[in-house]
Amino acid sequence: MDNSAVAPKESLISKALGIISWIVGASIGIYSGINLLIPLFATGAVWWAGSKLLKDEKRMILPAFSVNAGHFLWLALALVLIGAGAFATVGSDLIVYFIGLVWLLKKPSLGPLYLLGIFQLASLGINGYSLAEAAIGSAQHKALLIHVIWRALALFFIVKLFLVLRRKPKTDVAVAP
Repeated sequence: MDNSAVAPKESLISKALGIISWIVGASIGIYSGINLLIPLFATGAVWWAGSKLLKDEKRMILPAFSVNAGHFLWLALALVLIGAGAFATVGSDLIVYFIGLVWLLKKPSLGPLYLLGIFQLASLGINGYSLAEAAIGSAQHKALLIHVIWRALALFFIVKLFLVLRRKPKTDVAVAP
């Protein structure tokens, strides 16, 4: 059976989705400005550094680790710029992120994914509610939009890594001769 008729249709769909994604991304970037650039560059920097420093067997954590670490760095920068007063707002997030990221880096396993996943899901609910209540166009709305997007991205990559780790055979279990 000849699949040549199907290939152009898939290519056309892929191109259309790519264009739509670009337009949506550009629109979000124009709307939220620096609120998108900081976590975007932080995530990219973590991804780049991780691709250079992580051993091959740990590179599977890179997408989930990078998105979470990029958000962590954005919140840490807010703490530095705003000062100790921001700790009440972002302090608990930074602590959970730090524990989850170090744990994931040291021992890629389901445990840190449960921690980060539950944290992201709860935070997504809180940020989503706050986003719905914020005035459109306000600085708070713009920042919350990116928080919601970053948390959704983090959850996507956490679930993806969770599925990979669940399929991976256990190598640390002793086998009887």
